[in-house]
Amino acid sequence: MDIINAWKKLVDEATYPAEFPFVSEWVSFGKGYPVKGLGGSHTPMIAHEMIELDVDYARHILLLYLRSCLREEDGMLAAMIVAKSDSLYPKTEKGRIYQYSHPPIWSFVAKKILEKKWDPKFAEFCFSAGMMNLKWWEENRKDRIGLFWYIDSYPDEKNSESGYENSPRWDFKDLGPFPCIDLSCLILLYIENLIWLADKLAQHDKKNHLVLSHQNLKKIMDRYFWDEIIGIFCDYDLLAINAKKTTASFFSLVSGLAMTEDVERMIGLLLDPKEFSAPKGMPVVSMAEPAFELDLWRGTLSPSEVLWVCLGLQRYGYLEVAKNIAKTSLENIYDTFKNTGKLWEFYNPVDGDMSKLKRKGSKKGPYPDCPGSVPVISIEKIAEGENLW
Repeated sequence: MDIINAWKKLVDEATYPAEFPFVSEWVSFGKGYPVKGLGGSHTPMIAHEMIELDVDYARHILLLYLRSCLREEDGMLAAMIVAKSDSLYPKTEKGRIYQYSHPPIWSFVAKKILEKKWDPKFAEFCFSAGMMNLKWWEENRKDRIGLFWYIDSYPDEKNSESGYENSPRWDFKDLGPFPCIDLSCLILLYIENLIWLADKLAQHDKKNHLVLSHQNLKKIMDRYFWDEIIGIFCDYDLLAINAKKTTASFFSLVSGLAMTEDVERMIGLLLDPKEFSAPKGMPVVSMAEPAFELDLWRGTLSPSEVLWVCLGLQRYGYLEVAKNIAKTSLENIYDTFKNTGKLWEFYNPVDGDMSKLKRKGSKKGPYPDCPGSVPVISIEKIAEGENLW
């Protein structure tokens, strides 16, 4: 079985008939994930990979995700929605056991779906949901400067809203919460996608308001997030303790924040064998960081991060750099698949030895069989030279 068919099989195995609170057929995180539910970055990423295979089903996946996760009372997209048949299911709140959100990547996927096949009703729903959710982020995660923070950066917070869980970014947060580069970039991208939708839907007044919001946010971000010493955009605090080189910084490419000279310095880091150019693919933390280790978000290879970085590079026209990063990382994924017969949550970028990996200190290592963590369809296309931006 080739790796693409293996990925499609994982989606099939994670597909269930309707059950509360899901009103129709739905796709879970995967048979290897300890929770039976949907949400986070997983579900939008599965929808993204399905676009070329079945755009109608991709739309179905994303629409059910929005209808399930979006809380109408306040506009928050819940981090995760658990199925009734899961042991974590509570008897109240329709399975919405989480009181925090997750990275807002879904608008990027919605735009890709609509570019592939326009659907005015779906577009209108996405615009309405997006405006409601954007308001939640602005009212609940926006600081006095005008930048955005995850609850991960809050002192003593144990929950992970960013998806980066045990990242070195959260090693020091006594002065938190602090502005997060990835979230602020995702909000910038969110607004950009809403501008696109507003234009398509002839929502001219709302488009004008969004354009101003985009301009203002970009101006503030450019002022605070760039670290001239290490040559990268990174989380901000007055003491610069949180200036860590991680793949979260490269959302500045995805969002269009970076200037040409910024991109050139950042590419230097991506190509440096002492930084992000590991023998077996791109790590989520620079190998030059003292906190680097082969433990989840502290230094492993995350296929989803490979995709985002490559998309950002493609946005700026660095197709060959994106191709090479995707190719090296994909070779690791392929080799590991041949040896284990499985697709994994994360990989070893140093020498490919999966036995050396930890997951938040546990030697059990990464979860297997989670299709949202391994966007191999897109990575393979980029490795072959296709521009997905």
